[in-house]
Amino acid sequence: MWELPVSSLLKLTIPQTTPSEWSRLYASANIVLCPLALLYACNSFMSFDHPIVFLLPHTHFPLWFIVLFASSSLAVLHFVIEKEPPKTEQVPVLLIAFVMSVFWISTIAGELLNCLEALAALLELPQALLGLTVLAWGNSVGDLVADVAVAKAGQPAMAMAGCFAGPMFNMLVGLGTALVIQTSNVYPNAYELHFHVGIVTAFVFLLLSLMGSLLVITWYRFRVPRFWGFCLVGLYILFTAVSLIIAKFSG
Repeated sequence: MWELPVSSLLKLTIPQTTPSEWSRLYASANIVLCPLALLYACNSFMSFDHPIVFLLPHTHFPLWFIVLFASSSLAVLHFVIEKEPPKTEQVPVLLIAFVMSVFWISTIAGELLNCLEALAALLELPQALLGLTVLAWGNSVGDLVADVAVAKAGQPAMAMAGCFAGPMFNMLVGLGTALVIQTSNVYPNAYELHFHVGIVTAFVFLLLSLMGSLLVITWYRFRVPRFWGFCLVGLYILFTAVSLIIAKFSG
């Protein structure tokens, strides 16, 4: 029962990609809500209330009103004309569904980050420590389950590639995109990062694990020995202990 509000909200904002699940009401609601959600997501580039001249000269309306007016008109037209699910042009629907899924993931991640910041303030813990532990666990548990399942299914090479490709995507695309957005917001000033010794510690342990894996796997002719798995787990436990000690004595 508790899933009903969540599933209804997702159906209202994410288009259904299969004809059997298509609904004229939900499809019309998608036309209204998806542009507003994307406009909210782009609020850092253009204000949600940016004044726009509309219909009459010297008459300004907020941007969200213009988008809502246009999307509502299209939604009413769609609801009146469309009686059956579309049989062609599924690619745009898939793209919109993907973009809206990313929007919800980003929104939920932002709220979780706010919760972590509040938790750090209540417990008087450095935000970097929570990022290196709780946030990292929550961000990686999906990859952990997926990679273990792929390895047990007889695809160890795919699982190994996923272990490195996922963090690489987060580092290059995720961090890179975030820095581009933040630096563009404060341009021409420089965006200042708050230094914390825990971040340096994380980089050191990351380099140790990567270089160690490169040497061991190469030495064993691109086979991963069992003992190296225990070594990596032990290295992570050591990293967690060191991070907790640093957080305790750094105040």
